[in-house]
Amino acid sequence: MEVVGTTKVRNCCVFVWRQHESSRQPQVSVRDYHCPACVRELSEMAKLPRVALNGSVRMDRVREVLQEKRSELQDRWYRQLRAAAEAGFPLDQVTAQLLPQVLDATHEALERRYRLPGPGMPPPAAGGRRAAVQGSLLADFLFDAVLEQDPALPVEEQRRLANSLSHAAMEVLVRQTLESELERRRRDGDRFTRLGHQLRNSMTAAQLALGLLRQRGEVRESRAGRLLEDSLARLRAGLEDTFLDDLLSAGGLRLSRIKLDRFAAQASGDTELEARERGIHLVMGEPSKVEVTGDARLMRPAVRALVRAAIDLSRRGATVRLQCAKRRQAARLAVVIDRCRKRPDGRLGSVSGLALVRRAARVHGGEVKVRATSGSGCSLTLELPIHPDP
Repeated sequence: MEVVGTTKVRNCCVFVWRQHESSRQPQVSVRDYHCPACVRELSEMAKLPRVALNGSVRMDRVREVLQEKRSELQDRWYRQLRAAAEAGFPLDQVTAQLLPQVLDATHEALERRYRLPGPGMPPPAAGGRRAAVQGSLLADFLFDAVLEQDPALPVEEQRRLANSLSHAAMEVLVRQTLESELERRRRDGDRFTRLGHQLRNSMTAAQLALGLLRQRGEVRESRAGRLLEDSLARLRAGLEDTFLDDLLSAGGLRLSRIKLDRFAAQASGDTELEARERGIHLVMGEPSKVEVTGDARLMRPAVRALVRAAIDLSRRGATVRLQCAKRRQAARLAVVIDRCRKRPDGRLGSVSGLALVRRAARVHGGEVKVRATSGSGCSLTLELPIHPDP
């Protein structure tokens, strides 16, 4: 029978000891979290015949067994994954590649569990090693803290406690790492978003300047001028798509109540100078106080892009009217143009600049419609559900 107890040194560290009834010498476990002063004093006590320090147990035999059975274990692991897939619990391909990595890490941990990252170790490997050491220290500390309160804890309960503490330590450390990574990405995303907005505004100013110079006759109609104008438009559209991808990948939609006519008024103000330079008159309809549930980070640039697309589609001297209205369970922003560019057969061609609007409408459960009206007019309509599906 084994007797388990605890010893407190210097009113600081608590050491767990074990002693068989057939032996007169207790075995004291020394952990890496014990402070050096307490370990030195315990070492002085160990010089007496009544105490024996017990640091780490050599596990060479276990390491050899795992090394010899490596291929067999890998084969059994693959069969286990196939059985799980047949039972309706398929796992990804990454799971199949985990066992070799776990075996390599176990081989080193059995030799020396508390091993800090070495110089020159790649950042992912160093981060994993550091987290493993933290987890081991936390698990050992809490395990010994429980034994301090109940030294006679049965072996089966000790094994269950050790497994649970290892599980909890891994969960907490991985969550902490992911939260830190998400916070870093959020800061980087905010910085790049500000830079992107500055680039977008600069390209808008360049487009306006190019159009003004062309109206004054200072830039001749040429292939180089058309390429420059097209390149600026493509760059701006690419930035808008990138913003949308970043927002969706950074945690999905952030839904709130949006006043659609207010966004339309802001878009009208943002594009008023551009419209004036092209001889286009923007008219904002009566406030309708229509509200929808959506992500303002997406809807604000989408509404602005819708108005800008209408300006690009308008002829010089045209009037563009913006009107918000409620249609049953949907909110509608209609941009009506009295004189728009059409083909000789009276049909509309492809409308550029609506990619962002369509993607933003789609993720909110809405749609964008482009229609030709009687005469030389046309309309662009953004429809959104007032309460999108969760």
